Amino acid sequence: MRTTNDSGTDDLGDADRLAALHPYARALTDYHAGIEAATLTLRSSLGEVDELPAALFFRQPADFFPFETYALELCRGRTLDVGAGTGIHSLELQARGIDVTALEILPKLTEIQRALGVRRRLRANFKTWAGDRFDTVLMLMNGIGPVGTLFGLDGFLTHAHRLVASGGQLLVDSGEAIVVGEVDPRAAARWPPTDAGYRGEAWIELEYRRHRGAPFRELYVDMGTLAAHAERAGWSCDVVFEGEAGGYLARLTAAERLGPTDGDAADAGRGVGT
Repeated sequence: MRTTNDSGTDDLGDADRLAALHPYARALTDYHAGIEAATLTLRSSLGEVDELPAALFFRQPADFFPFETYALELCRGRTLDVGAGTGIHSLELQARGIDVTALEILPKLTEIQRALGVRRRLRANFKTWAGDRFDTVLMLMNGIGPVGTLFGLDGFLTHAHRLVASGGQLLVDSGEAIVVGEVDPRAAARWPPTDAGYRGEAWIELEYRRHRGAPFRELYVDMGTLAAHAERAGWSCDVVFEGEAGGYLARLTAAERLGPTDGDAADAGRGVGT
């Protein structure tokens, strides 16, 4: 995979999502700069109003959730850490001797990764990038959520065949969407109208220091629905870990090898090295 230094694509193809995630990037940047009290507010169409300490995204391995620890144990070969955030999973995989590349769309977070010691960094949109194939594609902390809808899930599962090497695996966690309370009417008034579709196609809004990002879609997909969509896209889906409240970790492997795609070009890589 050809590498450059902290570059990536010029057009990430998702400017709206970059803007929507600005409060998240700012909170993590402030924490990394020493503001330990930095806290992000999350509101959702499922009734969530959560205060998320930025410290959550800088956890040490001893503080990982059980499904995270198990997912890291399953990683093998060349690994792509999708939606790597601050790089906490990549750092642990590096320490275990795994050849890992951290993929992240937010420039500020790739800067944090570099400062923390992540050696291979890739700034790109995972829904469109196809520069190389990996033995393991890791998507933790609802890493598949940015596909937004079941339609987006279908598109990504088709695209993912261009990311996973022959005999490789896709590790993803998600969970059933659960309505936890009344929706904040002030937030709901800003969200686009939706039909009564799949409940897991949630609207999310982030706020930090009175800066509120635009709402964006985040998919929470139950085990049965993921398995059905995966099968249609040519994947075998096995749930390898079940947690509380419908959360789970799934392992997807190609049911059959697809034909060559445009993403096979040897010079398409845009990884980032130190």
